Parts: sequence; C-alpha cells; structure tokens
Amino acid sequence: MWENRCKIAVSGVGYSKVTRSAELPLAAHALTAVKEAVADSGLRMSDIDGLATYPELPATGHAEVDGISVVSVNCMMAMLKLPNLTWHIQVGTTNIGGAVQQAVNALLAGVCKYAVVWRAMHNPRGTYQNLPGANAQGAAQFTAPYGFGGPGQGMAVAYTRWLERNGQSREKMATLAVTQRKHTQHNPHAYFYGTELTREDYFASRMVAYPFCLFDCDIPVQGAVAIVLTTADRARDLKPKPAYLAGYGQRLHFEVAGRIGSLSSYMEGGSSSAKLTWERSGFSPKDVDVAQIYDGFSASVIYGLESYGFCKEGDALDFIQDGRIELDGELPLNTFGGSLGTGRIHGLWHIIEGALQASGRAGSRQVKDANVSFVGASAPIVTGTTFIFVGEPY
Repeated sequence: MWENRCKIAVSGVGYSKVTRSAELPLAAHALTAVKEAVADSGLRMSDIDGLATYPELPATGHAEVDGISVVSVNCMMAMLKLPNLTWHIQVGTTNIGGAVQQAVNALLAGVCKYAVVWRAMHNPRGTYQNLPGANAQGAAQFTAPYGFGGPGQGMAVAYTRWLERNGQSREKMATLAVTQRKHTQHNPHAYFYGTELTREDYFASRMVAYPFCLFDCDIPVQGAVAIVLTTADRARDLKPKPAYLAGYGQRLHFEVAGRIGSLSSYMEGGSSSAKLTWERSGFSPKDVDVAQIYDGFSASVIYGLESYGFCKEGDALDFIQDGRIELDGELPLNTFGGSLGTGRIHGLWHIIEGALQASGRAGSRQVKDANVSFVGASAPIVTGTTFIFVGEPY
C-alpha cells in the first residue's frame, strides 16, 4: 500500500461556461474556472503557489496560439500574477491526469502548498479535425491520404474488433448514451443540460465512423474546468469537505506505432494503470461505490470497465444493462454525464466528479453512501491515468 495514501486532497473545483464554439478567448474560460476553484476552496488567490496543466490543442490543422487555442502555464502566470508562486509545470504526456499527478507529487515534496490544475479546451470555427493530406507524416502518411485520419476512425477499428470478437451488438451501447444523458440533467454546467436523449434518438442518429454513431462521440466545446489540491491537513481547515487521494496509476504499456492504438493496446494499457491504483490504494473493483470512466468515445468506457477489472473481457456491454450504471445502480457510472453529456474537456471533469462524489458534494446526482470513488481519467491508450478518491481516509 502507498505510504502517501490520503495525504493529498481535492479542496475546490471550478467551471467556466461551456459553449459550442469560441465566443470568448480560451484564456477567459480558464481564468474563470481557476478563480471559481480557488473561491470554492475558501482560499485567496495569493494563497496559490503551484500551477499545472496539459495545454495541448486537441484539433489538428489549426494554429496553436496561447490564450486563444491553448492556455499554457506562462499564460496563466501572466493573468494571475501570483505573488507567492513557487512551482509550476505543464505536461506533454499522460494528458491532464498527468498534470494532476505532478501536482500531487509537488505537494508531497513540499515545494508548494496549494496547487491549481486546469484544462482548457478550444473548439475552432470551421472544421474541427482537418486531415493532414499531403503533409501527413509518420504513420499518418499511410492512412490520411485515404480519408482515415481522425481519432474516431482509428478507435472505430478497435471497437469493431471488440464487437466481432465477443459476438456483441452495437445497439446495446444505447444504454450508455441514454443513461449518461440522463445523468447530465443533474449537472447545470454541462453542455447538454436541459437536452434529453432517447433510445430512439440514438438509433436514428447518423453514423460518424461505423460502429460509432453521433451520440457515441463527445461533442467538441470551448470551456475550462479546474481543481485545487493541497495536503490533507491543510484541506481539513478549508471551507468544503475534502476528497482524499488514496492512490493513482499511469499507463505502462506502450505501442511504438500509431497514436490511437489497437484493441490489445487499450486493454493492456488500462490494466497496467489500474494495477498500480489498486495496489497503492489497497482497494479492488468490488470496493468501488461510484466510477467515472473517460468517454471521449463510448467504447472507451467499455475498454475501461474491462481493463480496470469491473467485469470480464467481452462482458462490458451486458454489464451496463438493467440499471446497473444508474445513480442508484450497482455501479453508478459517469454520474455527471461524462464527456458525452458535458462536452470534451478531457478527463479533468471526470476527476472533479470523482472527488465530488467522494466528498458528498455532487448535489442531486450524489450517489448515496458513496465513499470509494474510482476515476479512469483518460482513454487507456498512451495517456491513460487512474485515481481513487475517498471521503474518509482509512
């Protein structure tokens, strides 16, 4: 078991407004989210002495402009002008979950006292995913000229393989999409708050990349979310009830070629990250009261449920049926609506919800008696990270 179990806590969360396209500069969204997270903690901005993010622009074929399409640590430092800043970092791998883990490590090392982590996502006007065409490099040179270049297309191949290998039907995925949209109606910060989804809507929607239909894909948005992390002893003196970090893990299995990865890459990557999290936290899947599993595409939830150990390989589509993932089910799943309901803010919103559920602060979507909260914060590919939060350290 990890010697630093429950020594770090999430003490505050913040959100900007989520919009479909760039109505405001991305820096304004990030600044709003950071200020809300600090205020939620009951802290002053001058208390913040650590900053971390993962600033990568998710869309291809668009310019990376700090403050407009990305929000770097340098941009945030310029906006906040923190008088007591002692540590900062932005990661280029492991996605936003890696930035959270780096902040945890900095707090444990004593190089800062209160760290803010944010993720700001840009949705450029026009084509979101421009194919590189004649300028394709690396593995993309063999796929992009034929129209195969977006992440949905690559992930659809792995999902097709999963369905065929396990004799399953894509129609069963409607349960996930409809249930998560139902949960979205308890999250006023979500893009699809106030917009319901029926099974009929799911089946009638257009195909994006078979077997993914429109509602299997998260919606690109402009927005930001943020959290404040600090040591457990400091968190106990702050305004909200904290959520304690019991353990975390990173993906340790890698494939050299390809960004999206094969089905085996998903499964082995997810299991390698979860193995560390279970060992460090002292928990197992059967101890989990509520789970948030990254859902940039619906199939990522299926891979997560299996590779993290919640069900056997090939059983995930059957596992999510019969109310099991509802708020009052056996394993409430993506209780904030997931990325399918909130919009694409990568995995920091999953981390936020995991912390809120553990601390009992999730409002009308709060799972009764939830204490052990699992988070799979990004797809179990190269960027996979996992976390366990608890409401009461033990």
